[in-house]
Amino acid sequence: MNLIIFGGFLGSGKTSVILSLAHFLVESDDSIKSNLVIIENEVGEIGIDDKVLKSDGYSVRELFAGCICCQLTSDLITTLNDINEKINPKWVIIETTGLAYPSKILGNINKYGRGIESIRTVTVVDAERWEELSTITPVLVENQVSQGDTILINKVDLVTDTELNQVENRVKELNSKANIHKVSANIEVKDCIWEEVTKICE
Repeated sequence: MNLIIFGGFLGSGKTSVILSLAHFLVESDDSIKSNLVIIENEVGEIGIDDKVLKSDGYSVRELFAGCICCQLTSDLITTLNDINEKINPKWVIIETTGLAYPSKILGNINKYGRGIESIRTVTVVDAERWEELSTITPVLVENQVSQGDTILINKVDLVTDTELNQVENRVKELNSKANIHKVSANIEVKDCIWEEVTKICE
């Protein structure tokens, strides 16, 4: 299995971006739909995003009532190992809650996960709320950005060029090694970005 883990604060647009990636994978390989599983995590007891994902016909597993990075870590590992044993898909996309720390998730997956060939982390940054979120939850935002292999600065259509440059410069300061792309999930993420993300996983 090739894992792609999506991080980013609540409301950053992760679900829309994930749907774009899922569409890309399906269009790239007609047989991929049966080989694609999406794990969606919610802090509350009722999932909303998973309904959007399921409406598009994707196989979705939910982990509710907690955060993947803390009390549901064992549930995530159990789910991944169960998926590996029963389905063994080529791709597994994990949408983490906005409160998740990618480093904690990666550590447990690397230690206890089975059948995993590669892991790629994508962080979705909310350009519109960057200043607000960086002020309110600086440690969380900085950790999410610093741990991303790819950073998608989303909602670029909702900010000025000056604001966008400020966000991009700050992201580069926090993570100089990541591939950084400016996107708008409402318009559609370009295929070349997903080709870059999935290339390292193959």
